[in-house]
Order: sequence, then structure tokens, then C-alpha cells
Amino acid sequence: MRALLLIAWVILAGACSPARQIDAPLPPLDPTRLSHEHHAQVPCGGCHRTAARPGTDDHKPCDDGACHRKEFLATPGPFCQVCHIKVTTQPLLAPLKKYPVQDLWQTEPSRFSHKKHLDAGRMEGRVGFHVGCPDCHVRDGQQARPDHATCARCHAAEVALGKGTQKAPKMEDCTGCHEATAHERSRSRLIRDDLHFEHDRHKTDRKNRVIRCETCHTQTTLAEDYARHPAPRVENCVTCHDDSDRTPAELNMRTCETCHAARTSTLTALAPRNHLPATERPLDHTLAFRRDHAEVAERDSTRCATCHTRMSGNPRQACDECHQTMQPSDHRITWRELDHGPESAANRERCARCHVVEFCSACHAQRPRSHGRVDSFKTDHGHLARINIRSCTACHGDKDCKDCHLDTAVRRSW
Repeated sequence: MRALLLIAWVILAGACSPARQIDAPLPPLDPTRLSHEHHAQVPCGGCHRTAARPGTDDHKPCDDGACHRKEFLATPGPFCQVCHIKVTTQPLLAPLKKYPVQDLWQTEPSRFSHKKHLDAGRMEGRVGFHVGCPDCHVRDGQQARPDHATCARCHAAEVALGKGTQKAPKMEDCTGCHEATAHERSRSRLIRDDLHFEHDRHKTDRKNRVIRCETCHTQTTLAEDYARHPAPRVENCVTCHDDSDRTPAELNMRTCETCHAARTSTLTALAPRNHLPATERPLDHTLAFRRDHAEVAERDSTRCATCHTRMSGNPRQACDECHQTMQPSDHRITWRELDHGPESAANRERCARCHVVEFCSACHAQRPRSHGRVDSFKTDHGHLARINIRSCTACHGDKDCKDCHLDTAVRRSW
């Protein structure tokens, strides 16, 4: 009865486990989105006349009689969806799309190099001061994305930044900073819908000690372009959020609501390893788990790989470090001489998990103990061959036998 209850509990726990989530396929580029390629003949300054988004001044410069007069005089249609979420004849009911667009595609991406702009010596010689993160990422006392006005403080034509061949791009030279293409944004940079993060709450810790940008953005000073500027890792959060000296206990990483909109837990759900201190193990990793983990590992090896990734240099062979030094429980003192032969014949795949072909060949190249003395085994091996001829053919072929059993009398005795 107890066994049935245990099986029922395991089935129930498995049924309650959350489905594994994978990234959805990348959606195509929004067809209603403004195409910079179609506007390649128009100078960038023709549309981007001020720091505000184009069209803010009563649809100018799009509706100034030069380009899209026909579309603006016609009935509202798909053309309006370039800037508006929906088409309507009532302007107040036509909300604008977010600007700049924050979907998985980035058009006209920037060539911005954090490494160059955070080089203290380089910036001191160019602009006379050290450029820091707040110089670009803080506006009106609030955290903000850098815009063209931010860049213009150094790159405006009247500043004349740099001399000779070392001149920095000017604001009028759009191709000096932007690439005429579109690429996929790094998905790790796009905050998931159920996550919330506020930079303003991360300026100081609970004792009013300043939290420097480099504490989370550890790779920023080395990033030469967008692709080499990764988002902060969750492990960086654990350092502070599990330190009671810096963060209150109610905001530690085990409290899902610290970062997530809602708690999602089940009977079998465990906090990911990168959400836990390095010294903490999952709840089911008891002393018995070390012996009984084989079934769990075979059923869901990806869960093991979440933590066990650097044990042997290869994430797919992280088990080797333990299994090469800790032998299975049935590898007793008699295993080599008596038991491994039948077991390997019954299940070779199990042997191959740890032993490669060369391992078997090297061992079987040695003279077995069953062969006794070299000078007597040649005449005494007959009864062993009659008991189990397969033990002979494991190393010896027919030719080895014929070399000795050529004499008829010897054949009859054999």
C-alpha cells in the first residue's frame, strides 16, 4: 500500500511540474515599420531635424508637401500604422507606437564602443574629462537611454572633437555611428514581461553605500560593440541579494516577488542554481541522492547541467569527474575476475558510459590470472575451454587454436 501511495505521489508531482519553456521562433520584421532602406536617398537630417521623434510637429517632416502629401490627404489606412498602433479617423484615439521601437529587431544599429568611451586616458585627452556612465545614462536626475542630444554634447560640429585622422564622428555624419542594416537584439537584454527592475532602487544598498555601475555591468569597460556588451548575469544579483548586510531578508533571491510579478512554484520546482549562493544545494540533494540519482539524471539531464557545467571541461561530460574516481557499487573486488564478463555481454552500453574501447583492449592485452603458469597452461587449458569456450574466443580466434591443434591426436583429445 505504501508503495502505491509513493508511486501516486511521484505521478502527481510530475504532472504538476511546469512545462519546459523555450524561446519562440524569431518573428519577421514588422512590415508596417518605417524602412530606412526605402529612405536611403533622403539625408538623415531631413527627417531627424530635432531631438524629438519625426512627426511630432504636426506630422512634419513627413507631411510638408514634399514626400507623403498624397497619403496624408487620403483616407487613413495602413500608412498610418508606421507610427500609430491602430488606424482611426479620430486623431485623439490613435495612440503612437513606442519610440524608439523595442522589439527583437534593431534597425540602423549603433557602432558605439563602451571600451573607447570609458578609456580614462583617451577621453581626458579628447574632451578634457573622464567620461562615466552617468554622463550618458542619466538625464534630469533619472536613469534614461542615451539620445542624440546626449551624443551632441561631444560630437556636435562646433565642438570639433579630435584632430587630423583622429577626428570623432560628427552628428551630421550618421554613417559614422550607425550601420545601414538590421540585426536581432540579444534576447537576454530584453526584460521578460514578468520581471521588474528599477535602476533608481539600486543606487545605494541598505546602508546607503553607493552601488557602482560596474558592480552589475562587469563587462562594459571591455565591450567594443553591441554584440560584446552582455546583460548583467543573475549571479551578480545573488552577491548582494543574499548578503543581509546589503539587502533586507525580504528581498533575497529566494523571494520570487523580489523580481517576478508572481510566484510560480510547484511540488517539484527548485530555484535555479544561478539564483542561489554557491554553497547552497537543491533541496532533494540529500546523502541518499548521491547514490540514487541515476534515474533522475537519465530522466532530465538538462536539470543536472544547470549546475554541473564545469566539472570536466565539457558540459555534456560533467558526470565524468565523479564517475571516473567513484566506482559503481557492484564493482567489488571480484568484479574484474568473475563478474564483468557476463555483465558486459548483457549491457555493453552501460560499460561504454565510462570505459572507451582502448580501456578494454589495454586490459585484455594482459595475461589473465586464469591462465596460471606459462609453462603449464598450454596443457591444462582444455577443461576451461570445455566449460566456457566464449572466454577463449574473447581474445583468441580460430587461427590461434589451429596453430596448436594441427595434430590429429591432439584434436581428438581436445
